Parts: sequence; structure tokens; C-alpha cells
Amino acid sequence: MFSLHQRIRNLAPSRVITWVLVWIFALHAASLYLFTRGFLLQRLALSNKATCSTSGPCSLPPTHSKAILLIIDSLRFDFIAPTSFHHPDEHHHGILTLPAELTAQNPDRSFIFNAHSDPPTATLQRIKGITTGSLPTFVEMGSNFGASEINEDSLIHQLTAAGKRVAFMGDETWTGIYPSSFHPNMTWPYDSFNVEDLHSVDEGVIRHLFPLVRDGGWDFAIGHFLGVDHVGHRVGPSGGAMRTKLKQMDSVLRRLTEEIDDDTLLIVLGDHGMDLKGDHGGDGIFETSSAMWIYSKSIPLATLPRPQDALPILDSSANDPDAERSDVAWKTFPGATSPSRAIQQIDIVPTISLLLGLPIPFNNLGMVIPEVFLRQSPSNKFVLDEAMQLNVDQVQAYLAAYRESPSGGELDEAWNRLNRLHGLAKTPTASLQQKRNFIRQSLRSCRELWAQFNVVLMVAGLVALGLTVPVVWSVYRAIDRQPSWDAVSEDVLNRGMVGAAVGGALGLVVKVAGRSLTGQFTPLQATLLGAVFASELSVLSSTSSTAIFTLPRNFFRRHTALPVLILILHAVSFTSNSFLMWEDRLMPYFLFTLLFTSIVISAPTAPTHRLRIRIFGFSIVTAILIRLIAVSTVCREEQQPYCSVTFYSSSTTPIAPYLTMFGAPIAAFALPYAVHHIFLATSRADEAPVSRLFLRIWKWLLLGATTYWILERLENWNGLNPDRIPLVQTIRTYLARGVLGCIIAVLGAFWWYSPLSILVEQQAQPEGEQGGKKRVVVIGFANAYGSSYLLFLLVPFALMFATAQPTGQVVLALGLMAISSYLEVVDSESDADGLVEAFTSAAVTSSATQLQVSYQKPTFAVPAFLSTLSILLFYSTGHQATMPSIQWKSAFIGFPTLTYPFAPLLVILNTFGPIAITALAAPLFALWNIDPPKPNAPTSPDGPTESASRSPSNLVLSRTLKLTLGTSLYHSALTFGTAFGAAALRRHLMVWKVFAPRFMLGGASLLIVDIALVFGVGVGVSRVVWKVEKTFGAGRAKQQ
Repeated sequence: MFSLHQRIRNLAPSRVITWVLVWIFALHAASLYLFTRGFLLQRLALSNKATCSTSGPCSLPPTHSKAILLIIDSLRFDFIAPTSFHHPDEHHHGILTLPAELTAQNPDRSFIFNAHSDPPTATLQRIKGITTGSLPTFVEMGSNFGASEINEDSLIHQLTAAGKRVAFMGDETWTGIYPSSFHPNMTWPYDSFNVEDLHSVDEGVIRHLFPLVRDGGWDFAIGHFLGVDHVGHRVGPSGGAMRTKLKQMDSVLRRLTEEIDDDTLLIVLGDHGMDLKGDHGGDGIFETSSAMWIYSKSIPLATLPRPQDALPILDSSANDPDAERSDVAWKTFPGATSPSRAIQQIDIVPTISLLLGLPIPFNNLGMVIPEVFLRQSPSNKFVLDEAMQLNVDQVQAYLAAYRESPSGGELDEAWNRLNRLHGLAKTPTASLQQKRNFIRQSLRSCRELWAQFNVVLMVAGLVALGLTVPVVWSVYRAIDRQPSWDAVSEDVLNRGMVGAAVGGALGLVVKVAGRSLTGQFTPLQATLLGAVFASELSVLSSTSSTAIFTLPRNFFRRHTALPVLILILHAVSFTSNSFLMWEDRLMPYFLFTLLFTSIVISAPTAPTHRLRIRIFGFSIVTAILIRLIAVSTVCREEQQPYCSVTFYSSSTTPIAPYLTMFGAPIAAFALPYAVHHIFLATSRADEAPVSRLFLRIWKWLLLGATTYWILERLENWNGLNPDRIPLVQTIRTYLARGVLGCIIAVLGAFWWYSPLSILVEQQAQPEGEQGGKKRVVVIGFANAYGSSYLLFLLVPFALMFATAQPTGQVVLALGLMAISSYLEVVDSESDADGLVEAFTSAAVTSSATQLQVSYQKPTFAVPAFLSTLSILLFYSTGHQATMPSIQWKSAFIGFPTLTYPFAPLLVILNTFGPIAITALAAPLFALWNIDPPKPNAPTSPDGPTESASRSPSNLVLSRTLKLTLGTSLYHSALTFGTAFGAAALRRHLMVWKVFAPRFMLGGASLLIVDIALVFGVGVGVSRVVWKVEKTFGAGRAKQQ
């Protein structure tokens, strides 16, 4: 322990701050891990397989010996709907018409359905659904980019177990989850994530599909087209390319229906739909409404002239008061003039299985589609009776097995009701309605039970996360109360690390020795829980942490009480789904409130005219910039019809408006000018050669980033010669690579090795002084710390700018201007408060011309402003706390195909860049306009101010520590609020639509903020302090 304490004392001051921030990050990460293990549960996948070895029938006689399953990715129901629309879209309505034509001609052999795809509507989860008949869980969305083999029973397993030869071509996701199920000589996978390529996968499927159909040698063929999905992501469903792609699909289906033989069943479906912008992943009606078409070329599947005549007995809405919106027999698609037949997408699993004479997969929860079984059996019964009974038996077997599993207790609440419904459904005289009620109620119960939670883990994680708030607050307050901030930091780091080590060991011992006490925890979870609690309590029990129980001096001044009040309101409001839905609209009001005090209190009371003008003027400019930022928005489904999309050109096209296509290059050109001639000019740091050269390079990199999107728009321009498209794509790809590479390698290295942003000149002494000898003048000296850190901040900002779409680039530029403008407000207020304090402390010389002015300590208003602005920037750069708002096309900036690890990193930069850049700006407020130390400078007693005479490693680092702790504290409280809201309202109707996504955003944002703060202090601040000390010889020029 002594050795650890000594090592901490030997660390450079900036390293101590860095390790304190790393310790806070570890607390947050461990707490979030514990909470999410209890909140975001995955369902238990049983390994049981359905077989025909048991007594009684397991399937029906097959109607077809072969089948073709074609998945047209993102094929929304209205793309093939037989109904008309009030306002048809010429780009996707009435184009793929073959299914509707054949259904009208052959109602006994052709069937169209509006199939409900269970969210999350991502390809991997939907493939699992249409092969196993099971349901996904919310957290499984994250696995869409990392498919693992499916070991549970499935249609594919049943085919291979029956000796069927399965062929596959298309989306390679299938070979990831079924790596050994397809015939090796009839498997042709293609890259599925290259959204830039609209045709290669589809052409590859076509190239192999028709020879396969002609040559035979297969029993079941799967083809997965991707073009419709990629067109949706690129230009949306209302783009011209969508019409072309749907025409191609219609042509493929017409040719296929001609070439297949009479013994081949054809199933065409979309794995999910797409929203009005062409994206998917959520649970909106456009995303969950997928198309399904079943076609038998010559063998009738329904002997009734009008199969729908028998459907009322299966209409859940007519007889089941608990029926869900998605479980109705008829549904009217938005904008349609009449309702269409609706089913669950997983209903295809038992339907195909029985039509091919296979057992229904064991984990299936779907129900056979009635229409295709409405015919006479040899025993003069409708085949539907037999099919439904097999379906009932299969579902009951699954429920019984699940009941016996380790997760079986989840069924306790619903078990009695399910048993009663099964008792009614298994009798020889049971009606189709009773059988349907049992199957659908089983599905409904499982949907609910897979939202079950491990309450013990949730509470443990929630308490651990909640304790980080008083822990960080106690350190934040201790810096003000104790005379030496570095002693406080060293004590906190020592206590935190020792407590974590002891607590982790104790937690593991208790887990191993007392399993009955820790049965809810794994060894890792027990260790983490012990480490986190012991570390937090150790810091809270220290003498320095007694500050948590007392309010700061002058707490009710404008810059302390008001930000804390806003934080409390913001955190508490996460228990309201209405607030969460409209959070993006409320952030500007929080920011305006923070600025209001500067305008009405600080500006009028400033002691000089110049300070009054600066505070008032920059406050107004900041407010205007915030209002402009708030103009950009994307809309949640719940915000309609009171929201209009401005981030994109319209709600149906995921491309930037023409205004921002012109505005982005202007912003890229004007932003360096503003930084150079406005913000650096106040301290004359703009005259330094380093600043000028750096900003020139920065400007051209920003212009290159905007040019990338201009080339993308050119690529989709109808007037462009198609032969030129590959050239434009190549130029665009290498331009993005060049920009990203230069930002990291050139701009980053330039800042790292460049000197400070100062200019040293020799000037002649005024006449009569020292014989006219020359004197050395350091231009930019007064802001040597701040100007250098500002250039550092511009490097990660350029990365965020390069990964943002055009509207996002304009918003980020406005955001940087808002940060810089508010920086001048805070700096001017600090000067004003320092002058007032100097006057009131009677520090006036006899001549009344010199004042001893001290630097004011940073207030909590700065972290509050930056944290709130980060949330506003997140929303205004085209994001929402929803899955569909993720801008997946950013994964391909600089890469024509999905390339690891760059793709996820680019998406992370695009999504969380606004949050990271505001966190990185926190140290800028600590360093701005702080003079390097001067020899023989006067000192002032410790108090609410900081003397300019203190060494850089004390003055700027103490300010940096306080502001970074405040930023982490603000986001900690918000994340705790989202976690508490999600946990307390886990049975709320909107938990998976509103509360859970906001918690996930809050948790990810908190970790991003922590990482950004560690990077900003460990790299930016440390290097700046080292440069200053090396240049001016203050203390040891030791790399911090």
C-alpha cells in the first residue's frame, strides 16, 4: 500500500488527473455492465430438436417436393400490395406487380400477406425469426454485425436432418449463422454490407439462381437479394433508383415463375420493411410491415373459391380482448384505401415445414397460415384442423421444455392461463378459434417474459452507478475546500485503487465461499460489484469527502444553483416518456436559461463598459447559434405529425438539402477564418506562424470532407454518364481516405511537434530608457495555454466533421462557434468578477491605477452548458435515441465495402462525435487566457480565487481537474436518471421504444465522455503544459 501511495506521489500532476479520470471511467463501466446484465437480457435458446420419433404424427403429407425461398431485403408490404393508395408513389407503388396479378388470377394458389416483422428489424434477427420461428430481444440488435452460428432447431436444420439438399446464394449473413448447412457445391455468398453497391449481389443471385432451377439436384433453394435495401439506405424508397430496382425484381419473378416446375413451391418475402427514409431497425409500422407472397404454380393449396371466407373464426380482434395490434387478421397499411390480410412473419416457419412434410422446429411460436391449408384431407377434414393441432402440440412441447429450463420461472405468471387455453385446444372437439387462442396467447406471453429482468443485478448496478454521483461531487467539492488539489487527487486515487483491490478480492471470496448469498452473480460480476462498492465507499468515507454534506460557498449565486437545478430537472425528467420523446426540443431552453443570467445579471453589473459589451454581445451570439443549431432535426415516429425533418431534404429521402450542400463548403471555409480572426485574435495568438499554418491545413481538410458528399450527390445525379460513376466512386473513396489520414497523421503530428502559438519580436525601447536597447516582446503570451489547446481541439473536431453528413457538418461548425463564443462569455465574466473582488478587497494602490486581480475558479455553469450543448448537437446532427436514426452510411466513408475495424469506428465517430467534442472542450475553459507564470508575481491568500502566481502545473491543472470532474458529474447524473427511469418503468408500454434506447444512449455517452476527458487531459493538456514550461522555463520542462 505504501509503495502504491509513493508511486502515485511520483506521478506528474497531469498524470494524476488522468488516472483519476480513468478510475472514474472504470467505476462507470463496471456499474453499467452490472446494470445492463440485469436489464438487457437475452432469451434462452433451447437446444431441443423436433423429431418424428415420438408417438403420433409430426407433420403432414408434403404438397411439394421442392421449394424456393427468395428474400428481397427490406421489401415493404406496400411494394407488392394488391390494394390501391390515396397518394401512390410512382417510385415504389404499382411496379412489382406480379404477385398481385397472380393472386387475382389464382386465389387458390397465390397468397399475399402483410407480415409483421418483430423488432429489432435488422437482417440477422429476421433471418433467425424466419428460420426458427422464435422472437428476438431488444439487445440482440447489437449483434447484427457479428453473426454467430445458430444451434437451436430451425427450418434449415429440419431440411438437412431429412436429407434435403439446400442451396444458397446472396447475403453472406446466412453462411455465418448456418456455416455447414448448405450444399458445398451450391453455395454462393456475397458481402452484405456494401451499401454503395446496388447491383453486384442481386446480379450474383440471378447468375446462379436460374441455372440451378434448370439443372436440378436441389431440394430447397434460398436466394437473398440486397439491392432494394441498399437503394433504401442510399436514396430512400422514393428515389428513382428504387423504381429501377423493383422493376428488376419484378422481371426476375416473372422469369422464375415461368421456369419452375409444378412441384416447386415459391415463397417471396421481405425480411423487414423500411421507414420513409429507407432505414430500418426499429418498431415503426413501415419497418415492421414486410411483404410475403406464397405461390404454388399448379397445385391448389386451398379448395375454397374464396379462402378468406373461413378467416373470421381466426380473427383475434373479434374474439380475443387481449389481441395485440400486430395480431389481427386484416390491417390497413398507412395510406391504403382498404385493409389487407395480415399475419406474423414467423408464421411462415410452421407453414413451410408442414407443406414440405417436415416437423415444425421446436422453438417455433408462429401459427400456420390458414389459407394454404384450407382443403380437404383424405379423412374428409380440412387439412387446417390437422395443421393447427400439430402446431398446438409443438408449441405446448416448447413451453413445457422452457418451463423445465433454468429460466422456467419466467412463465409462472402466465402458466395457469396457458394451461387452461391448452386444455381447451387439445380436446377432439376443439375449435380452430380455441387452437388459435392458445398459440397466439403463447406468443404474447413469450413476448412479455423475454422482457423479464434480473432485479438483483439491476439494483446492484443502479446503486453502484448512483454512488458515482456523490463520489465525483465529493472530489469536485474537496478541490475547493482543501489548500492542495494535488494532495486531494493523490488521496482519492490511492483510496480508490486500494478499495477496488480489497473489495474485488472480497467479492470473489464471498462468491466462492457463499454461493447461496451470491447466486444471482457470476464470479466476474461479484468481483466487479465488490470492487466498485469498496472503491466508492472508501473515497466517500475519507476526510476530504465530507464536503459532500455541505453546500459550496455562494451556492445560490447564478453560476452554481441554476446549473444544479437544471441538472436535477433534466435527470428527473427521464421518468417521463413525453419528455424523452421531445428532449431534442427542450435542450435549447435549458441552454437559453444558462445564458439568461449572463445577459440580465452579469452584463449589467460588469465594472467596465468593455466587459459589459463583451458579455452581452457574446451571450447574444451564443443564443443565436444555439437557435440555428436547433433548426436541424430528424423526427421520431412518436413526434408525428408535429415534427418536420430538416436534417434531410425530406422525410422520405436520406440525402442532405441543397441548402446545406452549399452551406457545408461555406462553413468549412468560414470556420477557420472565424477561429483565426476572432477567437485567437483577442490575445494576438493569430499572429503566430504556427496558428496560421495550422489553420490553413485545417481549412483544406474541412473542404475535402465537404467535397466527399458533393461527389456522392454527383454520383446519384441523373445527368451523370453512368460510365463515369466508377470514376466518381474511386475519387470519392480516396479523397475520404486522404482527408482522414491527413487529419490523424499530418494535422495531429503537426500539433504535437509544433511550438506554442506565440510570436517573439524584438522592439526598440522607448527613448530615454536603457540607452535605446531593444526589448523582447512575446505576442500571444497571455493565452499561450489556451491557444495551443484550441489547436489541439481542432484535430478531433476535424475527424468528427469528416464523418458527419453535410447538414451535420454545418451543425458541428455552428457548435464549435457556440463553444468559442460561450468561452468568451465565461472569460469576460471571470475578468469582471476578478475586478469586482479586487475592488471590494481594497487591493488598490495609492495611485489607484493598479489592481491585484486573481483568476476566478471555474463554476459548474461551464460543465452544465457543455453537457447540455452536447445533447443538442447529438440530436441536431441527425440522430435520435432510436435504432433507425443511426447513420450507417458513415461506415463506408473512405471504404467501398464494410471494413473492420474502421466501419464501427466511423459509425461511433458519426454518432457520438458531438458528445465527445464538447467533453474535449472542457479543459479549454480551464486554460483560456491564463498567463504563463511571471517571476516575482504577487501572491494572494487562498480563497475562492486562484492566483496567477501559482505554477502552471497547479493553476491550469487544478482548473482542468475541476471542469473535467464537473463534466463527468453532469453526464453521470443524466445516465443515472435514464437507468433509473428504465428500471422503474420496465413494465411501461414504451420501455423498449423510449426508455431503454435512451438509457443505452446515456450509458454509451457517459463512457464516450470519460474517454474524451482522459484523452483531452492525458494528451492535450499534458502536452500544452509541457510546451509552456519548456518555452518559458517555468519549473521542470518534464513531459506531463
